[in-house]
Amino acid sequence: MILIYPPVAKICEPPGGVAFLAGALKHHGVHCITIDANLEALLWLGKSNCHNVHSIEDKWTRRALSHFRRNLSDLKCPGLYKNIDRYRQRVMDVNRVISTATSERFKITLADYHDTRLLPVKSKDLLSSAENFMENPFYNYFEDELVKRIDHPWPNYVGLDYTESKEIASNGIDLDDIRTDYIGISICYLSQALTGFALAGWIRTRFPQKKIIMGGGLVTSWMSFPHWKNPFGDLIDFMVKGQGEDALLDITGVDIKGRERSLPDFDFSDWNSYLAPYRILPYRASTGCHWHKCRFCPERAEKSHYKPEKVSDVLSDLEILSRRYHPGAVHFLDNSLSFSLLKSLAKRKMPFLWYGFVRFIKEFADPEFVRALYDSGCRMLKLGLESGDQQVLDHMHKGTDLDTVSNVLTSIKNAGIASYVYLLFGTLHETEYSAEKTLSYVAEHSDRIDFINTAIFNLPRFSEDAESLETEGFYNGDLSLYLDFIHPVGWNRKKVRTFLSKEFKKNFLVAPVLRNVPPFFTSNHAMFFERVDH
Repeated sequence: MILIYPPVAKICEPPGGVAFLAGALKHHGVHCITIDANLEALLWLGKSNCHNVHSIEDKWTRRALSHFRRNLSDLKCPGLYKNIDRYRQRVMDVNRVISTATSERFKITLADYHDTRLLPVKSKDLLSSAENFMENPFYNYFEDELVKRIDHPWPNYVGLDYTESKEIASNGIDLDDIRTDYIGISICYLSQALTGFALAGWIRTRFPQKKIIMGGGLVTSWMSFPHWKNPFGDLIDFMVKGQGEDALLDITGVDIKGRERSLPDFDFSDWNSYLAPYRILPYRASTGCHWHKCRFCPERAEKSHYKPEKVSDVLSDLEILSRRYHPGAVHFLDNSLSFSLLKSLAKRKMPFLWYGFVRFIKEFADPEFVRALYDSGCRMLKLGLESGDQQVLDHMHKGTDLDTVSNVLTSIKNAGIASYVYLLFGTLHETEYSAEKTLSYVAEHSDRIDFINTAIFNLPRFSEDAESLETEGFYNGDLSLYLDFIHPVGWNRKKVRTFLSKEFKKNFLVAPVLRNVPPFFTSNHAMFFERVDH
């Protein structure tokens, strides 16, 4: 089987989801290769654009093209992350090369993909992207690079390590004779959808004998719709909901009743090409959310279940993965790290730095516990505050107390752990007065907050709140995960945007914190700016 992770997503770490899939397949004897086409295609796009440097008159674009390779190299250097302004200039220049590499129809950045003609929330547009795959800006990458990897995958697979190659050869197996009957495409974000379907259309035309499997976070969300009807049956052979390990093993003929735990497999990773100062290894210790009560959360609307791994298994995995891949940092992918895992991490000094999402719980107000987390390698915690108005938090069923939040922010700041705080404006129970209270709260605590992410609330399409509101679809897309709605007190998106741009982001205490956020890479790079020992 060939697993492909399509563009566009951030290219600072390998995709964790397909690594878990590859690990399960290999562990159960299924030959598998993984291609991070996101990394390959974005770098291919940038390098292809550099050939045009002499024909460019715009000074910024010409400079960015001339320094593209140097800037890529600088983004892998830890020293760059000591100066946010120099870092920002390098990132903006790299993004300039990417964004000017295609026609005006496409708006591509280091973190997003936009087609002015097609929408990723419309099934007919996704099918159009598949049918007209030659129009996709990554089509030449498919033809120049990807075709070779599918035609003769094993000799051309850079991620096939020496041990595995030798083992296959010693068994008298010709690598060219290993069949790749299935190609899996993992689509996690809307920014991957149109290219993912263009890739599927290209595969269907170029390799009609291959069976196409499609899964990933975004596909799972679509398939969680009540009364889901698959509009892609003529293009995609198998649509997979959820983690996917069991489904892929079942498709390839493995008895899933006897499935054993397996490690994620990152042998495909071209570690030297990811744009980060250290190897970042993504790892998932659980799926779903152990809180599962927040009214605004899409996962609650999708009725996803919480499934944690045993802490002992997680620690064993991390020990083995650390020896095998030598990461400088581990990015926990969990919606929220469990307290039992945090307690175990606090008792150990891990051989890497780490960061991830957590809830505002009272234990983080304990200086000794938080210091132990720092000593274990924790350098950043991502925390969903959402609002600085206690009434709004209570209506959300957030389970967060603002007094506890204040103590937690103080405690982790004193321990030297960076805080990346998430705010959500325009929720059903928020008013303009509530938003002002959030601004006041954040300003008051700005000396204890290192990074801020602001977002405007989108109503999950099948949430319980949607039933009682006057709603309409975003872009009238049949695959949209969210609905636009008439706010109960008139605190609509336009007013929220005005408040954010004219008040929140211009506050003299809040603005400097917002400027700390790394462009495009945001929380994936933020930890590397907070490395001061305490």
